Amino acid sequence: MKMLFTGTVSVLLLSGLLFGCGGPDESDLPDSFARLDLDQSEPRRFLQYYFGGYVTPRPADPFEAGLVRERGGHFYLDRDALAQHRPALSGRLRDANRNGRIEWEEMEAFIDRSYNEARAIPPSLAAFADSAGFAPDSTWMEVVVHGVMTTAERRIYVREEAVRAALRRAAETDGRIVYPDGTVIVGRHYLNDALAETTAMRKRPDGFWDFFAYDGEGMLALETSTPPRPLKSPVQCVGCHFGNKTFEPEKSFPAPAPPGPHGPREAYVPDALRDAEVTRRLDEHRRRADTVLGLYGTLFASKLKARRQAGTLDPADAALLDALGL
Repeated sequence: MKMLFTGTVSVLLLSGLLFGCGGPDESDLPDSFARLDLDQSEPRRFLQYYFGGYVTPRPADPFEAGLVRERGGHFYLDRDALAQHRPALSGRLRDANRNGRIEWEEMEAFIDRSYNEARAIPPSLAAFADSAGFAPDSTWMEVVVHGVMTTAERRIYVREEAVRAALRRAAETDGRIVYPDGTVIVGRHYLNDALAETTAMRKRPDGFWDFFAYDGEGMLALETSTPPRPLKSPVQCVGCHFGNKTFEPEKSFPAPAPPGPHGPREAYVPDALRDAEVTRRLDEHRRRADTVLGLYGTLFASKLKARRQAGTLDPADAALLDALGL
């Protein structure tokens, strides 16, 4: 149940849209091409995430759409293609230092100015809840957690049917927990029992997730506000969700996690859901198959096991457990 925006490392991972003095011969490139040299281990993946969100009419691989090109191991943005897909937004991408290339600071500023609009992120929490059908009831799974991302108590929600579908896919394919397109995961952050902000993830059609946040007044925000530090969305969400570092309290689960420098780190779940067999079998947090940090599949499968032991398990869910080898 790691919080939805748990990373500050994206700036380190992406600090590189940085360009050296040397490089390949670019004299024959179209004037619309701007070079993007990402000094990190998975440049294609990050470009697919960011620019894939600007492809119309729906998110798709920006390489296949012609927004980004690779040549000789280097990456280039085609500004004309971006303008064709997003004419109202492309002008916000600025070469501030006029060196003919897009550096990370310029890219980040462009994302801040345009990503939420490109992805049609609802401007208010009320509008988002309406579009997502978010009104927590028995069809939504709730997980309460304290972790490393914020000192706030986080109450995280995901539809049980979305978790069930992800587990079915894992059982039928390669064991990876991957959620259906359109899945939303919502985190309400509470300080002193007052709602301070809300964060959310929404699954894109291309397999990536949108990350966004609403402030205490329910309006769309560029970053979180709860201690110990603000985190920008989506740029500081991507680093941790795409990375392989493990976080508490998921790292220690099913055992309790030790307190952190800013307070408790704990998943507040019944002991019956701290199932070591399920945790080991799914290995959900460490595998991070769908760049989701939480243990939603693990907890849901553990709940099904507890229902089976109590004799109250639905036959379809019993079949799911059998398919998972649980």
